[in-house]
Amino acid sequence: MKKLFILALFFCLASIAGRSQTTGTMQNVPNDTAQYPYWVQMMQDPSVNFFKVQRAFNIYWQNRPITKGCGWKVFKRWEYMMQSRVLPNGDRPAPELAENAYEQFLRSNRSSTGNWISLGPATIPAPGPAGYEGLGRINTVAFHPSDPNKIFIGSPSGGMWQTTDGGLNWVTHTDTMPTLGVSAIIVDFSNPNTLYLGTGDRDAGDAAGLGVYKSTNGGLTWAPSKTGMGDKVIGHMIQDPSNASLLLAATNGGIYRSTDGGANWTQTQTGNFKNIAFKPGDHTVVYAAGSSTFYRSSNNGVSFTSISSGLPGGQRSTIAVTAANPAYVYLLYAAGDNGYGGVYRSTDSGLSFSMRSTSPNIIDWSCDGSGTGGQGWYDLALAADPANANTIYVGGVNVWKSTDGGINWNINSHWYGGCSVPSVHADCHFLGFNPVDGHLYAGNDGGTFATADGGTTWNWLMTGVTVGQIYKLGQAQLSKNHVINGFQDNGTYTITPAGWVATGGGDGMECTIDYANDAYTYHTIYYGDIYRRYNNNNENHIAGNGTNGITESGGWVTPFTLHSTDPNTMFIGYKNIWRSPNIHNTHPTWTKISDNLAGGNGSDMSVVENSKADPNIFYAARSDNRLFRTDNSMDLAPTWIDLTTSLPVASTPTDIAAHPTDPNIVYITVGNKVYKSTDKGQTWTDISLNLPAIHLNSIAYYKNDAEGLYLGSDAGVFYKNATMTTWIAYSHGLPANSKITELEIYYDNDSVSSDAIRGCTYGRGLWGSDMYHSAPVVDFS
Repeated sequence: MKKLFILALFFCLASIAGRSQTTGTMQNVPNDTAQYPYWVQMMQDPSVNFFKVQRAFNIYWQNRPITKGCGWKVFKRWEYMMQSRVLPNGDRPAPELAENAYEQFLRSNRSSTGNWISLGPATIPAPGPAGYEGLGRINTVAFHPSDPNKIFIGSPSGGMWQTTDGGLNWVTHTDTMPTLGVSAIIVDFSNPNTLYLGTGDRDAGDAAGLGVYKSTNGGLTWAPSKTGMGDKVIGHMIQDPSNASLLLAATNGGIYRSTDGGANWTQTQTGNFKNIAFKPGDHTVVYAAGSSTFYRSSNNGVSFTSISSGLPGGQRSTIAVTAANPAYVYLLYAAGDNGYGGVYRSTDSGLSFSMRSTSPNIIDWSCDGSGTGGQGWYDLALAADPANANTIYVGGVNVWKSTDGGINWNINSHWYGGCSVPSVHADCHFLGFNPVDGHLYAGNDGGTFATADGGTTWNWLMTGVTVGQIYKLGQAQLSKNHVINGFQDNGTYTITPAGWVATGGGDGMECTIDYANDAYTYHTIYYGDIYRRYNNNNENHIAGNGTNGITESGGWVTPFTLHSTDPNTMFIGYKNIWRSPNIHNTHPTWTKISDNLAGGNGSDMSVVENSKADPNIFYAARSDNRLFRTDNSMDLAPTWIDLTTSLPVASTPTDIAAHPTDPNIVYITVGNKVYKSTDKGQTWTDISLNLPAIHLNSIAYYKNDAEGLYLGSDAGVFYKNATMTTWIAYSHGLPANSKITELEIYYDNDSVSSDAIRGCTYGRGLWGSDMYHSAPVVDFS
């Protein structure tokens, strides 16, 4: 099975290499964008226009080879999530807007409807665990000051989790937080029941940064603790080892200092910081880094001075110190191409540095560091052994170890278990030692790993931590407990009546299950490579650029759907719409049934929908804010109608739902609005009513209620039927502000009461609920 996972990845890489680029519309990008990846800093600055970031990225990559671990995929993930959330002019919404809108909605629409429960996955499905399979990304790990079995982990969009038994069992109490992104944790050394959370996703922007939150009861409840700081992404936080009330935070808006346990904060240095550290044994000296410049404070963080002696600068940097020699400071740089920029060491407490090594490329994907470039802007970690000042570890795609202070390196773990070293999931975001027992912990895109023997063996410690980032799901119609799911960087997993099973590798994207014979399942990786399985075996690559006659690729998440009445027929939205009448064949035949609709200029299809009321009707939304329909989808050359000018707003629909019995009715979600058409998209009526200003990702029509409509949003689920004059929150049991990326409904042919709805989240795995069956309970308290 592992070989199949790896093979799928290499197929993917081959397809990426031939991709064309879309071109942004904004100007005023630095002149040397083609030579230097300014897009990295731009995407991490929320004030920079989205289209400018997109244009800078495309210019930089225009004539460069795209290889594994180069950062291309990470940007494309960010672009996919961001492009439908920005304003029409490309400005990005403020991070607190969704939180405020949702809280205002709940004040007048509080409801107990919904009965959502987590469906997992809570452990790596068979055949795992293995290096490349995992559950979800971990940004940071923190430790209890005296109990080595009490560990705390933070995920980019799944909250903070804690264990009291060394990682055998985990719980979370952050599901009520206004953001589920966590990149920094402090456990108070003077009172371990006091915890501080630094919110937001430091490395990829998967969740909003809303400053610091504090708990005084061991993490059971939380309150904002950010006066003077505001809504910042917190990259790292530290506590003065001699004064529990003094805290320092490295944020995307500078360094902040608190002298009263986080009640108030003062900015002491501007800039974008991801890492901060005290000098061991001397709390007056503080080091900070994040971008190209290293900073030092000699007055406990009250002010900072930039240090350049012996340092080259780079794209991103991170720090490590060691109690074994308090005067040592290690600094790891990602170079301008995001590959290995070198490890530098100071022996005079950060006043000057000397180069230890700049090769091999220990943050790339290879066994020997022979690759070029990397994605150091996304995954970059450094740790120094507290018992041996010359032993250090670097995390990039893999983990490497040096025992001579960074001069020579040996690979310590590999992303799928190659190179004759242990398998540890790719993309390391954290390395750190437990101060009680000296064990080394790693946080990466697959979860949390630990080693007690210097990396000779690594153990995966994520059982029970449901932080999967799911792009899309597919619900079977012959079995309620049969759902296929595509995960960010953790493949495709399927829940069956017998439990979860591994289905595909790479990044799992759109997926579906044959509604007439659920032995057939379909899953994709980026850009539209589609694989078919039968009873989760016999994987067959049935579609993709260069496969079975298809001559183009699609979007990051390529949409496809089965014909609404003939499961042998499939439609895929690449740059055009492609159709196959025989997808059960070993080599299905594909026909392009659209040809550069309205001058596509290389734009990708983003949503497709086939009407159940009339299978000849087919809708397709394209990423350049266009919408099309054909009324003869099964003809040799269908006629397409451009509905773009009728769209209520100049934006691409995020989802389309055709009425199951009335061929004239169709619904779309666009931005934070939902619209209804009674003439197949020629005109639209806004039915958003009281919905909060929260981005909508999915719409599902429930045929066993009177016009029952479920909406999946960036803050849970909403519902309305024909008897209601307003929308209600249908999120009871769901984590607050969980990003619902898709909703699908299971219909029980024997009992309507057994119908069920499934929702996949980007950060908290798969969830399920029964349907709306009674009037909402309103609570105005």
